[in-house]
Amino acid sequence: MSVKINCDGAFTRCGNKAAAGGIVRDWKANFVYAFSSRLGKCCTALEAELWAIKIGVETAVSRVYGNLIVESDSYASIQLINMGVPQGHIFYDLVSSILEIGNKANHIVWNHVFRETNSTADGLAKHGLSLSSGVELFEFPPPFIWAPLCADEMGVIYSR
Repeated sequence: MSVKINCDGAFTRCGNKAAAGGIVRDWKANFVYAFSSRLGKCCTALEAELWAIKIGVETAVSRVYGNLIVESDSYASIQLINMGVPQGHIFYDLVSSILEIGNKANHIVWNHVFRETNSTADGLAKHGLSLSSGVELFEFPPPFIWAPLCADEMGVIYSR
């Protein structure tokens, strides 16, 4: 089965907190599941974005989804994954881990999307900042993403 994963990271300089979130949809754009995660202390927003991608791919592969389209509004994250990073790079281990997990899928595509089309994942990432720790999985859309999820279904794009 093919799924599309929209991922986003959240980072606050105050308290140096980070979180990740994402939504997984089927080929008809129907909600499959979503996730939010508190990452704890993180060095940069880019690191939070990469962790969101890792968690998204990890959960999809663990549920045996074979064909993945992974979307993030972090151009830098997608570039690091598509182009690779040299050993010794600050994110070498994280990017290598993402690619290793991604290799378990039959087919995977890494896409950059604009922020305005990623608002549902953004809401899930921001929710992650309120968690104490760990990954929270949602088998049904939680109320705090209903508005952006409905807007997505209707093709409405909001400027952020």
